[in-house]
Amino acid sequence: MLQNLKFCLVFILCISPAFGALSSKSQFMRSKKHNPNLLCIAAGDYNILHTKSSHNTAMIQLEFKGPDFFGEEWVKIRPFAAFLVNFQGSVWGGAGVNFDLFPNKPLVVTLGIGPGLYARGNGKNLGYPLEIRSSIEIAYQFKSHARVGFQFYHLSNASFSSKNPGNECLLLFYGIPL
Repeated sequence: MLQNLKFCLVFILCISPAFGALSSKSQFMRSKKHNPNLLCIAAGDYNILHTKSSHNTAMIQLEFKGPDFFGEEWVKIRPFAAFLVNFQGSVWGGAGVNFDLFPNKPLVVTLGIGPGLYARGNGKNLGYPLEIRSSIEIAYQFKSHARVGFQFYHLSNASFSSKNPGNECLLLFYGIPL
């Protein structure tokens, strides 16, 4: 697990400046100034609750958080689209909805849920190609609206299959405002 955390830090530190420079010139789907779109770059630990499993490995994720379409000052509802890949070749891609909660700025707590398609590769058999991601994240939001934080989520097929072992992931992410 310590190796996975080291990988996370190196990955985010290396790739974040490149996306930051790109996003400052982008005009793609700009949202309101107080809650801009985000491109989140993340790395973390796949199958984190089962540390003795052969399927515990590192992973990377890209997530786009779109413009908020409903909410008040303390809560904003916004769409997301995400893609993850782990080092055993498992892939999940999906979309859904996030609920950004602002209990005490600059702290942001985000709850999310969304379906996606899962391909096993050489990784864990989750039992079904449709897997639903339910997530929680805690982040610090800078004045520039960039965010850094942790995201924890569970992938499950919601018992569409008799085999439903689920999977948990913990990621460190950096969100770049677009």
